[in-house]
Amino acid sequence: GLGAVVGASATPFLGLRNGVALGLATLPKSVETSRAAFGSALGTAIARRGAIVMERSALRKMDTIDVVVVDTKGLRTGSWAMSALVPVGGADRKTIAEVAWRLFSSADPDGTAEEGEWWLGPIDGRELTGPHGAEEVAAVRRQGVDQVLGLGRGRRLQAVAGLSPESLPNTELLSVTAQRSGVPVHETDDPRTTVRELQESGHRVLVVSNSRRALSVADCGVGVYAHGERPPWGAHVLVGADLVTAAVLIEAVGVMKTVTTHSIRIAQASSAVGMISVLRGGVTNPTTRAQRPLNAGAAIALFNARRHALRLREPSRAEAVGSRAMPWHMMPVSAVRDRLGCGESGLSEAEVRRRAAAVRRPSSGGTTLGSAFMAELANPLTPVMAGGAAVAAAVGSPVDAALVVAVVGLSALIGGLQQVRAERELAELLSRSAVGAVVVREGQERTLTADELVPGDLVVLTAGDVVPADCRLVESSGLEVDESSLTGESLPVAKDAAPVVASEVAERSSMVYEGTTVAAGRATAAVVAVGDDTEAGRSMAIAREGAPTTGVESRLTELTEKSLPLAAGSAAAVAGAGLLRGVPLRDSLGAAVNLAIASVPEGLPFMVNAAQLAAARRLAEHRALVRNPRSIEALGRVDVLCFDKTGTLTEGRLTVSEIDDGRAASQPKSFERDTSLRTVLAAALRATPHADSPEELRHATDRAVAEAGARWGVARNATATGASGWEELATMPFESSRGLHATLGRTHEGLLLSVKGAPEEVLSRCEVGGKARKRLAGRVRELAGSGRRVLAVAERPLDEPIDLENLDEVQGLTFRGFLAIADPVRDSAAPAAAKLREAGVQIVMLTGDHPATGGAIAAEINGHHDLKIVTGADLDELDDDGLRALLPGVDVIARCTPAHKVRIVEAYRALGKTVAMTGDGANDAPAIRLADVGIALGGRGTPAARAAADLVVTDDRLETIIAALVEGRAMWASVRLALGVLLGGNLGEMAFTILGSVVTGRSPLNARQLLLVNMLTDLAPSMAIALRRPDDSSVEDSLREGPESSLGRRLYRDIGVRAGTTAVGATAAWTLARFTGRRRRAGTVGLAALVATQLGQTLVTGRRNPSVVLAGVGSAAVLAAVIQTPGLSHFFGCTPLGPLGWGIALGSATAATATGAIAGLN
Repeated sequence: GLGAVVGASATPFLGLRNGVALGLATLPKSVETSRAAFGSALGTAIARRGAIVMERSALRKMDTIDVVVVDTKGLRTGSWAMSALVPVGGADRKTIAEVAWRLFSSADPDGTAEEGEWWLGPIDGRELTGPHGAEEVAAVRRQGVDQVLGLGRGRRLQAVAGLSPESLPNTELLSVTAQRSGVPVHETDDPRTTVRELQESGHRVLVVSNSRRALSVADCGVGVYAHGERPPWGAHVLVGADLVTAAVLIEAVGVMKTVTTHSIRIAQASSAVGMISVLRGGVTNPTTRAQRPLNAGAAIALFNARRHALRLREPSRAEAVGSRAMPWHMMPVSAVRDRLGCGESGLSEAEVRRRAAAVRRPSSGGTTLGSAFMAELANPLTPVMAGGAAVAAAVGSPVDAALVVAVVGLSALIGGLQQVRAERELAELLSRSAVGAVVVREGQERTLTADELVPGDLVVLTAGDVVPADCRLVESSGLEVDESSLTGESLPVAKDAAPVVASEVAERSSMVYEGTTVAAGRATAAVVAVGDDTEAGRSMAIAREGAPTTGVESRLTELTEKSLPLAAGSAAAVAGAGLLRGVPLRDSLGAAVNLAIASVPEGLPFMVNAAQLAAARRLAEHRALVRNPRSIEALGRVDVLCFDKTGTLTEGRLTVSEIDDGRAASQPKSFERDTSLRTVLAAALRATPHADSPEELRHATDRAVAEAGARWGVARNATATGASGWEELATMPFESSRGLHATLGRTHEGLLLSVKGAPEEVLSRCEVGGKARKRLAGRVRELAGSGRRVLAVAERPLDEPIDLENLDEVQGLTFRGFLAIADPVRDSAAPAAAKLREAGVQIVMLTGDHPATGGAIAAEINGHHDLKIVTGADLDELDDDGLRALLPGVDVIARCTPAHKVRIVEAYRALGKTVAMTGDGANDAPAIRLADVGIALGGRGTPAARAAADLVVTDDRLETIIAALVEGRAMWASVRLALGVLLGGNLGEMAFTILGSVVTGRSPLNARQLLLVNMLTDLAPSMAIALRRPDDSSVEDSLREGPESSLGRRLYRDIGVRAGTTAVGATAAWTLARFTGRRRRAGTVGLAALVATQLGQTLVTGRRNPSVVLAGVGSAAVLAAVIQTPGLSHFFGCTPLGPLGWGIALGSATAATATGAIAGLN
């Protein structure tokens, strides 16, 4: 092999022992060690989940798998499910849902069922009148169903139903996990043939199946079987019916490929260190010197493999829920109860315990310091610096190696501590969101936490309650739910227990979802999903997925890739110059290695971390919690900001935005002296429940009316509004079923009936002429056109009391006026949006509301009506290319679902944009996590949104987001200057060392002196620059400090000027000193000039910042102390200097710094 060739080639030049040692150093020991360790740890992990590993060797070869085959037929249960139902024509959605479920048989999908005039069966061959449902059939087939049936009444088709075969739980998870792991997946009914064809094409295949014939030919067979069935013994691993474990194995394929890549790099580095150690020589046996790095590398690879294998988690099902999820909203209540096994008295305790074992809860474990430390080490420079430390140790410089390791470790520790602190603060925010629930079990109501619920529990909901889980309503009375945290819809939504056909979550009136709030009414609901299976839980699961790679990491990778060849070339030049001048190989090699180590900017990760942490601390002063400090630099690159409307651009609460008496309209703040409009509001107040403060009212609309009265000094019993001495006698509260609230009161003039409610309900009870009624209906459309809720107000004097429960008696009313209710735009929204536009940031409003609502808000924020507004339906009609062409000019996207938001973020990123997503709802969490910067408003934000975010704005102020943007952009300026100090100085050192080696054959500076230079010129000065506060500049100025200007040509120019200045100053001083003293003195003068030149440039750069000046002066004082203190000077290979030596060093440094400053200005 390679080792024999290397050993044989080296033996004639180095001798037999050294040749054999070099051959041993090339052995790839780390790779095989890591494969064995990974397979062993993976086997242990899945065995704990109940899997049986039949052949462990297959687990050690998971990295060779490149295709996954899923046996779709073998994973079916034998039953069918109705997964789609589309009405034809104007068929009533609730009626067809009830009838379809009564007629449907999961065991006989091909048959025809009948009930009176109704039938459910195949459409072909039936004689139909009216629509034949061709479009509806096409729509159903697009949802991926396997069979289509018609639901008809007589000869008229009422709906088209789509059926799909039921699969084992989590079947969809297999393909999702494969795609996420980067492994192609084939779903087939003939797995054996598919496997053979793939293998003939050179692929290695993992199969998930219950077929022994298919499993026997697979490279890795995962056997699936139901309880009581005979296991497929040809499998390498048996998982029973647990497809989550099968998904873990699929995920292991991608993870092991990563581990193997790491192991190859570790093996290469170990071999290189071993070969250098052999060539450098020493007192120990060369074979021992070669094997030590190999053994150390194998140990590192083993630890890395086990760490990755044991961290294999249960894959998220967040993306595995599609059209084939159980359509609870379409099922009649009786079918829901049968499916869940819950009666009127709820579940028994024994049944609860049984079901609890199968519930998946979101992980509550916080980030540990150890995991955060390891995550911080995962940056591009860590392997480079670790390799440098290993080489230093191998060539006999353990002190140098220890210093490099200490700097890297300290940087990672500080970053890890910041992350842990941020996670703890976030956990405190989340703990305040704990939700309680009133549950019926064994016929008794009891109060539990949401974490104690299981599917099938009966939950009692009343106004003000937070819904603790996803539930199907079984009983309801006047129920309205605020779903803004889930759908973005700002107004409460009416709900009832009747089944409904609806593809969108926002339209499922028979369902209530975790995290939403009951605004009015009462209901009993059956829990259908808890934990990770709820809509909010899936958002939380996506929030826990890995975030996109940050710009800092990509920039570090880019700089590393460019600096490594320079370091290697410089080291080679020094070694070559030494050999040409007759310097022994050991000394030449040692000098080359020392230069390579010194050229690595060990302070770079520390500096970048420190800059981001400093910005994070400054943002904390603005009440912004930075969960991921690496996201701050991404803030500086943001050029698209996606806002969720509700609670972000708006206040997230309802207010009275306009009052109309049928003749004139006005905003509340403008009608202080308008008696007519004040009378309308007073009448509305009389038809509103009484409370000591508006916050005590349960219904959001009532709170809005009460707040308007309190704010503008309108009382329900004021004489000026025609109701002096008014007091309430009886009331009929609002319910969605009757659409109005009526109150009977007594005034000094007599009885007065006051009513407010839906305009169609109230106007139908008013004595209004035909023309007037038509005019008022038009006014209602105008007021509602911008997405506002409109209330009509009417009154009637009475001679005697009436029964309010009898709606027939609520007639003959006199129309008073309209109230328009809206979610108001924040006062700070328009100025904040203007600043963002000035900074070149495109603002896109995403909302679940009607386009008119979004357009009205956007117009108010932007100050003009020339807006481009599209809807989610418009996006559905576009492919990815069409979407990318549309988005650059869009202002508002209405009727936007969570899936749309994710697609929008993906499209902007595909256009090369840096995207920030701001929101507070569970519906925002997937897009928040996917965006380059996710921002959650913490005050009203849901746990899912906060867990997904990089930045949590705890005061909900848009100004804080602006401050974060400025911090991010200003940080790029600091990073550019600090990188100029680090990289420019290092390149200057390399040039100086190469020039000195060419002239004398030996490096002017030794390893410790080079490391001393880095410590004095890199750490403190660059840190002071990186930690400085942003200048008090405008947002427009901050825009120019983005990465393209800071880390583009401007950075490379700064590095070039600094490198040239540093090399010229040090070389000039060293050359002059060679003529006035010995070699050691000349090296000391060169060292002093090298440091002084770099510090001089740093002081020129940061002369206005006291911390930079202090760092520069401090480093200079340390240098003087090192050189002038005899013992310390000897340790670093220096000699104390006299006036002449210092004069040469400082004179050369001053001249070079001045020249460099002039060149920099030009």
